[in-house]
Amino acid sequence: MLVLRALVFLAVSAVLAPATPATAQRERQISAPANDSQPYSRRFFVQLRAVFGRFRDSDLQRVFDSAQPIQCSELINEPGEWRTVAFFNEKRELGDWYRTNFEEVKNDLSVFVFKGMCRGDHGSVQLTTKFPVGESVEAYNEGRIHLDDVEVNVNAAVRASYGLQNKAYSFDLPFLFLVGRQENQDIYSLQPPRMVGRDRYATDVTDHWDCKSVAAENVTYQFLICRTTTRPLVRNYRYENAPAAFGASAYFILSDGKEAASSVKLNFGDGNDNQAVTDDSVAVHEPPRSTSWETPDSDEKLLNVLREEFRIRLNPQTWTGRIGAAQVLSGRQISSLDRAQPAAGADYCVWLPATASAAQALLSNDSSVVYSISAHDPDGQSGTAITFEALMPSGSRVGSLQCTFPRLSSAANVDYSRWTSIVGNNLVLEIRP
Repeated sequence: MLVLRALVFLAVSAVLAPATPATAQRERQISAPANDSQPYSRRFFVQLRAVFGRFRDSDLQRVFDSAQPIQCSELINEPGEWRTVAFFNEKRELGDWYRTNFEEVKNDLSVFVFKGMCRGDHGSVQLTTKFPVGESVEAYNEGRIHLDDVEVNVNAAVRASYGLQNKAYSFDLPFLFLVGRQENQDIYSLQPPRMVGRDRYATDVTDHWDCKSVAAENVTYQFLICRTTTRPLVRNYRYENAPAAFGASAYFILSDGKEAASSVKLNFGDGNDNQAVTDDSVAVHEPPRSTSWETPDSDEKLLNVLREEFRIRLNPQTWTGRIGAAQVLSGRQISSLDRAQPAAGADYCVWLPATASAAQALLSNDSSVVYSISAHDPDGQSGTAITFEALMPSGSRVGSLQCTFPRLSSAANVDYSRWTSIVGNNLVLEIRP
C-alpha cells in the first residue's frame, strides 16, 4: 500500500492561535492514463526524473531566478489542477523526493486548483488548495478505510498575482498547522493533523509561494518550480522583515501532467551566467505520439515500465530450437533446464512454454501476443519474483517467464538494468516512447 506524504516546512518560532478551519470533504480521484497522449504518461515521469536529477545538486535559488514566467492561460489550463510531483527543502535532510509513477500521483490528494478569466498574459487568478487530513491518511495507510474515504480539507480561495519584479505568480496560504518542534524551531504543515473541528490554523505565520515555469531541452510537459517560505506575521497580517531561519524555505515542483503547447529550449542558468536562452519553436504544436519502440532507461523500475504498453522480442539466434522447451537465463546466458546451474543467490529467469507449437508465436515476434504481469514479494515460502505470462488474444497460453531475485526484499526494487543482467541480449524488452 502506498503511503501518502505530508507537506512539512521548518519555520521560525510561533504560537498556536485560534482560527476558523475550512470544511473537510471527500474528493473524486484522477483517472489512470490510457496512453501517452493522456496526463501523467510514462514519458512524463521520464522527463520529471531528468528535471529532478538536474535540480537535486543545484543552487535552487539560482535555478528559480533563471526560470521563466508562466502565462495565465497555461496556469488555468482545464481543469487547472496542479499536483506536487517533486520536493526539495533547502535544508536537505528535511527531504527531497519525486514521484516515479502514476499511482504515487493519484494517491497524493493535495491539489492546487487555479481558476479565473485571463486578462492578458499574466492576469490575476483564484487559487483553491486542498490537503488530506493526517488522521484520515493514517487510517488509510493502516487499511482501516479506502482511499475514497480519506477526508480532504478544502481551503478558502486566495488570489494569485503576477509580480513584474520577480516575474512569478505569487500567493499566500495562511492555512498552516503547528505539528511539532525540532531544534527550538516550530514545524508547520499545510496538512491538518486531525479531523475538522479539533484543529485551528496558526494565525501568526503564513506560507508564501512564488511560482515560475520550468523549461529545458527535451522537456515538453508543464512544470512549475515554486519557492515557498514560512513567514511570521505581525499586526494587520503584514510580513515581519526579520530574516527567515535556514530551512524555512522549500522548493516544490508542481505539474498538471499535460504537455506544453510549444517546444522551448532553455538553459537552467546554474552554469555560465552569459549562456543564451533560445527558442527552437516557430509554430505552436503538440508533439505527435511516436509509433516506434525503445528500450527503457537502465535505472527505471521494472514494475513502473510494465504499467505501460510493452513487448518482448526474442533473439532468433539463441532461441531457435530452444523455444519449445524449458530454458533458464542467468548471467546473460541461456541453458536448458536440466543443465542450468545458476550461482548460489544469483538472479535468474525460467522460460516455461505452454506447448512447443504455441511458443513459436514468440519466436516469430507475433505482434498479437499480449502479456499479463504479476509480482511477488517474499512470504517465508518463496522469494521475490516477477512473472510475465504470454497469451494469445483468444486467451490461450503461450508460455511464462518467471524471474526470481533471491536477495531482494521487494519486486518494486528491480530496475531494468538488473533484469538485463539476467537475460542479456537473449530477450529485449521494448516500450512506447
